[in-house]
Amino acid sequence: MLASVYGTNKPKTPFEMIYVDNCSTDGSIDFIKINYPQVKIIANIEPLGFGENNNKGVFASIGKYIAIINPDIVMHPGSLDNLFNYAESHPEVGIIVPKLLNPDGTLQYSVRGFISLRILLARIRTKGDDKATDKEVDKYLCRNLNYNKTQAVDWAIGAAFFLSREMFAKLGGFDLDYFLYMEDEDICLRSWKLDKPVVYYPEAVMTHNHLRGSSKLGRKTFFHLNSMKTFFKKHGFHVPSYRNKFKGLL
Repeated sequence: MLASVYGTNKPKTPFEMIYVDNCSTDGSIDFIKINYPQVKIIANIEPLGFGENNNKGVFASIGKYIAIINPDIVMHPGSLDNLFNYAESHPEVGIIVPKLLNPDGTLQYSVRGFISLRILLARIRTKGDDKATDKEVDKYLCRNLNYNKTQAVDWAIGAAFFLSREMFAKLGGFDLDYFLYMEDEDICLRSWKLDKPVVYYPEAVMTHNHLRGSSKLGRKTFFHLNSMKTFFKKHGFHVPSYRNKFKGLL
């Protein structure tokens, strides 16, 4: 990701980069210090959850806008500039999400519908297989969405979010009741509840080397199920879609 940000795809818009290291042991900190000394590094002394790590990064920043970017993202030319320009001209929008591609260049289904008990049962029935032929899975993964069109969406995976610092403050950042998983769906829903839509903006393109950590039973599966329990407790077992309620200019 760093090479794409500071190389030929470097944004024209002035920016700062903050890297939150979650107790890595692969030499990441030393590598960044040597090759990208302009990056501000925050080194955790103990592993923290996805939301808390991002909150720490935001609190250490000073910009008008916040780009929450996973380290497995590769920027395409103009991606951050396009997000910035769209945000400047659409202050009514809460969170902007880019178009994501798989490493082989194919479309990544990054937009989602809100989870429900029916969808959860469908995901269990199909063993979490995104390629499964199932009506509820299709609905949840928004497979019929026109991914070339700017439009309001319920939520998108948290690999890349763009929003104003003011909006992040109104949301209170990511909810720390989630250690891993569901915090992206939660923050998008809370944005909608503040009448600030979530918008998918395909003019900003990024490649995401997405690895599904909870597709097999294990510790991350426990985190995912626990986060679902927290989400249902906070928002109920059925969350209505909000995307058709937004009539703003896109």
